[in-house]
Amino acid sequence: MWRQFVDALDERLADRPWIAGDAYSFADITALITIDFARSAKLDLRETAGNVARWYEAASVRPSASA
Repeated sequence: MWRQFVDALDERLADRPWIAGDAYSFADITALITIDFARSAKLDLRETAGNVARWYEAASVRPSASA
């Protein structure tokens, strides 16, 4: 299941900066939390998920990510 989620998210982010389009939204917040919880459960992002890695880096440096 995790790999399918990452693959689908990677595909979604192929042509947009944020999940729902050009603006950061609740969809990004939810996915960021999901990925952070998954990492604590030892589920990592796939090495081939470059779009997710780019998005995760951008989402993680936002001030709200450290709240």
